[in-house]
Amino acid sequence: MGAAKLGVGKRKLCALASMLAALVTGCATDGTEVNLAPFWSQHSMAGGGVEVEAVGGVFRSRAPSRGAAFSQIAMRPLAIRDRSDEEVLDHFLTPFGYATYRPDETVWQLLPITRYDARRAEDGSEDWTLLTLPGIYWSKRADGRTLRAWFPFAGVMETFLSYDRLEWVLFPVWMRTERAGRVTQHVLWPIFSWTSGAGGPSWRVWPLVGNSIYEGKYERWFLLWPFFLWQRNNLQLPPAAHETKWMVFPLYGRTTAGDYEATTVLWPFFGWSSNPSTGYSAVDAPWPIVRVLRDPKADQERTRAWPFWSEYRGDGLESTWWGWPFLNDRREVYLDAEREATNIVPFVQHWTRRDDAGNVESYGKFWPLFHVERRNDDEFHTAFPALNPLWRTPDIDAMYAWIWELYTKDVRRDVVRERTWLGLYRRERDDIEDRRSLSGLWATRAGEQATDDWRETSILFGLLRWRSGPGGSFRFLIPAVPGPGWPLERGDEDRPAAVEPTPPLATVRSESP
Repeated sequence: MGAAKLGVGKRKLCALASMLAALVTGCATDGTEVNLAPFWSQHSMAGGGVEVEAVGGVFRSRAPSRGAAFSQIAMRPLAIRDRSDEEVLDHFLTPFGYATYRPDETVWQLLPITRYDARRAEDGSEDWTLLTLPGIYWSKRADGRTLRAWFPFAGVMETFLSYDRLEWVLFPVWMRTERAGRVTQHVLWPIFSWTSGAGGPSWRVWPLVGNSIYEGKYERWFLLWPFFLWQRNNLQLPPAAHETKWMVFPLYGRTTAGDYEATTVLWPFFGWSSNPSTGYSAVDAPWPIVRVLRDPKADQERTRAWPFWSEYRGDGLESTWWGWPFLNDRREVYLDAEREATNIVPFVQHWTRRDDAGNVESYGKFWPLFHVERRNDDEFHTAFPALNPLWRTPDIDAMYAWIWELYTKDVRRDVVRERTWLGLYRRERDDIEDRRSLSGLWATRAGEQATDDWRETSILFGLLRWRSGPGGSFRFLIPAVPGPGWPLERGDEDRPAAVEPTPPLATVRSESP
């Protein structure tokens, strides 16, 4: 009896050893799929590529193939980097941080704190500018000059805002500006200033009196600003187009230019204007509540009884509001396309765009339930819920939406990608294979080509795996803990070898990647 018990124990020990050997040699390798969501997953992407995801989507990397450098790496919701042969794009602390790196250009900004941009010429010279809080400006020009500024203490800046050059010391004590050949000196800005150079002299002692002249373009005066104003504009045009404008603020104002006349009473509430030669007319009574505008020459019309109703037509736009800002219908016409939209703020955002080439794009968000995007009949994206209340903002969705999206689906021709919250369930289908998995518990892959008729299944973290094929054939596969263990390369030629249910220890072989 003791010998019999010893024999049974020896057989059990051999069976256990065989099982342990199969588990050890059948474990998933770097070349196989793993789904332990939300902790860590590695997937073969439909259409090509490898994706690694961890902590439910906090970390994600994508590469065009196994062993290749990443095309995207993300640590959400902090940063995402996209890389191609032409450029590298960074998004961080979205929507405030952005960076782009190209062979001839670098831009880095964190609004409203810092912005840096550099441009490189073919001869190797570089022109860069740094603008950062607290009011620091630093720039190096391609000709070797360096410009520095620390607002409001002192500084020199070029090509900033609309100015060619800015200089100041203890702003607003003294400042000098240059623009299109005109030089203006400011003392105790905006009180004292005088201008010389192109266009002739100008000066002001604000708010008492001021005179601004650009010979051949305009002449403007103010007295006790803003109460008494007088201007002559458009002097470079024929006399019939010269504009004369004056106002005793805010009581009464007049503007004339040829046949055009405009009158303002109690600015900005009441006003009317007309041009009989063009048919133009406009009335504010009072602004902004009631406005009626007709301009046949520019093909513009506006009628508004704000906030109840408003209609505008012109510049390729037709827009109607009911109960501003809640309900809007609009149609936009471009050179090669047309776009129609309906918005019920903040619940519905929908638009459809059609171009002359026959392409049709559409977007719909039904906040906070779901959003849908389509392009023609072969590209589609949907996700729910859609908690982002903003207009279509792909950068914000890419950074944050994974936190709340319970389900997403992307379709592009033969490629289908599906994902549930935290990546617990995934589907990756293309014209080669259809792969589905539920975090360790269950996974399948099947051939999608016309000549394929096979399916592989993995359950219980890859402990039990089998393959079914044509004619009802069936065989077990080597375990691949933690599963499912499918090769990252898609296609039947990479399938694992079969194994008998209880192989001898000497015949156990590791799975081919």
